[in-house]
Amino acid sequence: MAKTVLTEDTIVAIGKGIPLYKYRDFFIAATGKDIAVGFAFQSWLNTQTGKTLKDALVEFRTAATPKTLSELLAEPRFSYVADVDKAFCAAFDAAIAELGYDFGGSIGEGYVWGKNQIVYKKSSTKATKVVARIFLRDGSIVLRMFFSHIDKHRAYIESAPEHIKTVFTSAVGDCSCDPKKPDCRMRKTYTLNGRLIEKCSGVVFEFHDPTTEKLTDYLGLLAEFYAAKGAQKK
Repeated sequence: MAKTVLTEDTIVAIGKGIPLYKYRDFFIAATGKDIAVGFAFQSWLNTQTGKTLKDALVEFRTAATPKTLSELLAEPRFSYVADVDKAFCAAFDAAIAELGYDFGGSIGEGYVWGKNQIVYKKSSTKATKVVARIFLRDGSIVLRMFFSHIDKHRAYIESAPEHIKTVFTSAVGDCSCDPKKPDCRMRKTYTLNGRLIEKCSGVVFEFHDPTTEKLTDYLGLLAEFYAAKGAQKK
């Protein structure tokens, strides 16, 4: 198979046979700028799908400063997101920044979770651990957070408001494997109010239709699990 040579007339099509590194190398050669390997460039390139590389280069070169989350959500492609949900996303974005996390400047594809998703990692180009995602869907949004070592935070969860506690105690995401594999990496096991709980990590800790009224509780939960691990306040 002949090697793919990218030109300004090449149409951006992620996952259609052209490796991401080839796009990255093309942009580096065309602009003379170093582009860090990682999530941010891939997410931005996703927004250029269907454009020629010539047009994508124009946008890349003229983007003096990254758009804020509110500016991105105001673009026509996110017209399916309700204004109240956009308001929550903006408020959550500002609040989580105080814990030292950001969304990397781009909104990615949603894949199986929704039309799009906003992914939060520690404010560092080398960060890989995801602490939260907001799934953007037709008519709704879902805030998902990622937690481990639940037992260490038992006292906090047991005294939390019901809308926080219920994502840990409800039947959603309960492990249904029978027989259960020993030491399964996908299983989260913890005890709350004296009850042993086993959940599958692929479908847990989701807050459906989150509201700004509950924002303090969401961020308090994140701070409980992550702030002590070195999140830097701005």
